[in-house]
Amino acid sequence: MAEEKKSAKSTKPTKPSGGSSNSSTVEQITFLLAGLFLLGAIVSALFAYLESLDLGAPNSLWEYFLEHIWPVWKIVAAILSALTLSGIVYSFWKLRAIDIEENKIYNPFPLNSISDENEAVEPKNEQWKKVMEYTNSDNSSDWRLAIIEADVMLEKLLYALGYVGESIGDMLKSVNKNEFLTIEDAWEAHKVRNVVAHSGDAFQLNERETKRIIALFEKVFREFGII
Repeated sequence: MAEEKKSAKSTKPTKPSGGSSNSSTVEQITFLLAGLFLLGAIVSALFAYLESLDLGAPNSLWEYFLEHIWPVWKIVAAILSALTLSGIVYSFWKLRAIDIEENKIYNPFPLNSISDENEAVEPKNEQWKKVMEYTNSDNSSDWRLAIIEADVMLEKLLYALGYVGESIGDMLKSVNKNEFLTIEDAWEAHKVRNVVAHSGDAFQLNERETKRIIALFEKVFREFGII
């Protein structure tokens, strides 16, 4: 069937869930630290209350604990709390660095890839560079070539992903939307390409519309990391 995919179809990588488990660990450490502070405050208040009752002789075990053990315990607790807090801050920055690296792999859309729907960014491969040269030309015939050339790139991408069909439209119909997030952009750009190709000079194409359509192609290509 024309709509069947090749068995060797490539799939987009799925971001691992390790970041969420690490975040959960940090939250547990934070709650533990808060619990230690709360426990220390409760114990301190309790000791202060018992001391105000003037229980036991000066040489009693209670007096010894208050004079010798409790001050040391407070110092140790403060040191442990500081170390724990430092560990939380360090873990936070390490997790942030990991997230940044994961986004480079699993999120193909740079944050500033499309700052404006009518403005395309610097190309990163030769075929796309050619598209951009046509797009930035002052010649209206080059604008048509830009859209047609970008559509050729879309066709190659669909074949590379394992979609088959007699036309780009056939391949787009067989796309799983969960695996192709920019499918609507691809459809819109391809439909404009068909109008440009079949209407010739009868279709009045301006620079603004050209850049809008090229930006749609760009979204598709960036999803799959080919530019």
